[in-house]
Amino acid sequence: MKIVFIIILSLIINLFYSQDYIPDFDIPKFIKGGGVSKEIYRKKNGKLELSEKFYYEKDSALLKLTTHQILLDGNILTGVNYFLDSQNRIIKEEIQTSNSHVEPNIYLTKNVTINYFDTYKVILFHDKQNKVYLKEYYFYNDKKELVESFIVSNDDLTLHERSIYYKKNGYQINEKETFTDPRYKTIVKTKLDKNGFPIYIESEGKLMQNNEKIPKQITYYENEIDARGNLSKVFIMDGKKKELIKEVINKYE
Repeated sequence: MKIVFIIILSLIINLFYSQDYIPDFDIPKFIKGGGVSKEIYRKKNGKLELSEKFYYEKDSALLKLTTHQILLDGNILTGVNYFLDSQNRIIKEEIQTSNSHVEPNIYLTKNVTINYFDTYKVILFHDKQNKVYLKEYYFYNDKKELVESFIVSNDDLTLHERSIYYKKNGYQINEKETFTDPRYKTIVKTKLDKNGFPIYIESEGKLMQNNEKIPKQITYYENEIDARGNLSKVFIMDGKKKELIKEVINKYE
């Protein structure tokens, strides 16, 4: 049951960040619209609290994140520097973490680099010695739509997970299977509003070891955008009731 809880938690976390902490907003769109900073407040303990703060440094082509988030491994994510190319795509991340229990005043920086090609991109994860230990591949079709991704170890080419992406009956569907412990399969169905933000997310799956089901989770959302088309508020819907769970304060030039 603990493993099921961890998988559900990881699915929730992945709605905000992928494994490489790429932000969940359209960076090129935000910058093109004159964006300079973004404060994200999330509901915690019954109230909205500042969760992440992004600041764009135009002269250095750098997007900076400051935060304080406890990760699944117990470490604390304190910040990320996102280095951008001429198209405002992320090409490198400097991820800063700390361990409050072992060395609370010691910060560890890990690097992630991203290479772009015509039909795919590769994300490279570097260890403390800056050696690549993990690779994540993303493949796109002729419409630039994501169709497949997988994660492999760099040294022995162990396949850790594979996902496929497709559209069906108005939903965007992601089927994922992991091949290293804990082994599981999940299916996530998402429906977007006219602005491209989720209004419905359904997830379910099973553990491969004993075929234990991962309970189905269904959540309805309502979104608000600001005058420049960037997300400003997210509500969870429960019948006619709605609860504000996220607020974004966007600042522009």
